[in-house]
Amino acid sequence: MKDPIKVLAVDDEEYMLKIQRACMQKPDFDLETCSDAMSAMAVFKGENFDIVLLDIVMPGIDGFELHSLIRNVRPDVPIIMLTAKVDDINGTMLQRISKDKNTYYQSKSFKKDELISKINGIVSERNTEIEKQRYFREMEKDVELAGEVQRTMFPSWDSIYRGTRLCLYYRPYMKITGDILNFTHLYDDTFLMLMGDISGHGIQSALCMSAVNYSMATLTKYVRPENVTPQMVLNHLQAFMNNIGSERYMTCIAAIIDFKNRRLTFQNAGHPDFIMYSPSLGATIDTNPERKGSIAVGLTHETSYGDEDNVSMGFPGDAILFAYTDGLTDLQDGVNGTYGISSIREFMEAFSRNSLQASTTFKIMDALFKLGFNEIKDDIALVAISPHLPDESGCDYTIKPMLSEVDKFAQRMCMAVTERTHNDTLAAKVEILMSEFLNNVVVHGLENKNAPHPVISAHIEFRKDDILLAFYDRDKRWNMQSGGIDNDRTADMLNSACAESGRGLSMIKKLTSSISRNRYADMLNETIFTVSYDETKNP
Repeated sequence: MKDPIKVLAVDDEEYMLKIQRACMQKPDFDLETCSDAMSAMAVFKGENFDIVLLDIVMPGIDGFELHSLIRNVRPDVPIIMLTAKVDDINGTMLQRISKDKNTYYQSKSFKKDELISKINGIVSERNTEIEKQRYFREMEKDVELAGEVQRTMFPSWDSIYRGTRLCLYYRPYMKITGDILNFTHLYDDTFLMLMGDISGHGIQSALCMSAVNYSMATLTKYVRPENVTPQMVLNHLQAFMNNIGSERYMTCIAAIIDFKNRRLTFQNAGHPDFIMYSPSLGATIDTNPERKGSIAVGLTHETSYGDEDNVSMGFPGDAILFAYTDGLTDLQDGVNGTYGISSIREFMEAFSRNSLQASTTFKIMDALFKLGFNEIKDDIALVAISPHLPDESGCDYTIKPMLSEVDKFAQRMCMAVTERTHNDTLAAKVEILMSEFLNNVVVHGLENKNAPHPVISAHIEFRKDDILLAFYDRDKRWNMQSGGIDNDRTADMLNSACAESGRGLSMIKKLTSSISRNRYADMLNETIFTVSYDETKNP
C-alpha cells in the first residue's frame, strides 16, 4: 500500500478548507489545514509535505509572500496557488506564478476530480524527478569508483624501476577515461609500452579501455617476453577488438624499449608519434622520419599489422621519450584555438634541459594552463620515460607515503649524508628535517592515502656550499611563502597559518637555509629546502 500524499492547505476562508477536506480524505491523503500564514509556516517547518495549496488573497501575509517564505525553506516543494481572483488583461498574476517551475495555478471553482487529478499528477511527476536524481547520484558514485579502478591500471605518476624513470601526467575529461598506458617489464632492461586512446568518451570507452588492459595482461602472461614485438601486440589487440564486437576503435603506439642496448622499436597505429629529446645534444630527435605507420586498431575488421611498418632506431643514453594522447593537442584557450605540438615540444625541451625530473610532465601542463590553454576537450595522458642515470652529485628516490617508510628513508639519508660529508651534525639535521616534513605530508597532507600508486618523490643533491632537498607530492594545496624564511616571527606566522595541514614550519625553518614552494598544474607540490654546510660543522 502506497503512502498517503501529505498536503498542506492554507486559506483564510473556512468553507474552502472544508471543501478541501472533503476532497482529500484518508487513506489517499494526509491533509493539514491552516487559516493564516504564520501558523502555516510553523506547521510546514515541522513536517515534510509533498505539496502545498495556497490561497492568494489573504489578510496580512498574502499567498505570494507566504510562497516566498516557503521557498526559503524548501525551494523545490510543489505549490498550487488557488484563487477566485480574475487576472488582469496582461496576465500579471499568471506570469508571477509561472516564474517558478514548481508552482502551479488552479481556480477555486474546481471540481473534486479535477483537483485530485492535478495533485496526483504533480506529486507523481515530482517523485519521478526525485528518483531520477537519486539514480544519477548513485550512478555518479559508480562512475567515481570506476575512475578510481581505472587509475590502478596506469603506472604511478613517478616511478623508478630497473634503471628507468617514468613520469606521468594524467587527467580524464570526465571521471572515467578511454586513454591507456601500459608499461610492462619484459626481461633484463627491456620494456613493453602501449599508449592508446579509445574513440569517443564516457562509459563505453572506459569499459573498452579496461578490457584492452586485461587483454594486454593475458598477452604478456602467455607469450615468451623475448618474442613480443610491436606488430604482435597490435594484431593481438585487433583480434580482441573484433571478438568483443565493439564499435569503438583505438589509436595506439606499441613499442619495445631496450635500455641496455639503447634500442627503440615501435609501430604507430594512427597515434601521435613519440617525441625524443636528448639533454646532451640539446635537441629533439625525429623518431619517425619516414612517417611509417598503420591505421587504428579495430577501425576495420580486416587490418593486419606487419614488421614492415615498424620503426627501429638507436637512442642516446640520456634520451627522454615523450608520448601523449591527443587530449594534449586538443587543449584550447577559447580565443585562438589549440597551441600546437611544435610549441608544446619547446616546453618539453625547456623542462628537460638536464634530465627527466619528477615534475617535468606537470611543468609542461602548468605552462600550457598559465598561457590560457585550459579548456579540456578530451582525456589527457602525457608520459615521459628515460634511463635513470647514476649521478655523483645527487640521487632520486620514491617513497611510499607510510610513516614506517618515511622513518626508514630518513635514517637512510642520514647515513648517506654522514658517508658523503663526514658531518654528523649535518646528517642529523637532514634526518630531522625529512622526518618532520614527510611525516606531516603523510599524516595531514595527502588527500587520498588510498589512491592508486601513492608516492612521494625526493631528489637529494650535494652542492658546493649546501645540500638541496626537493620533495614532490600529489597533495592538497597549502600556502607557503616562496623563498627563504628570514626570521622566527615569519616562521611562527606561517606555522600558525598552516597548522591545519600540520607542517611544523617553525622547526623546519631552524634547520634550513631556505625554503621554496611551487604547485604545478594544480596537482603536484614541489618543496625545496637547502641546508648549509657552514652552519653544521662538527665541533
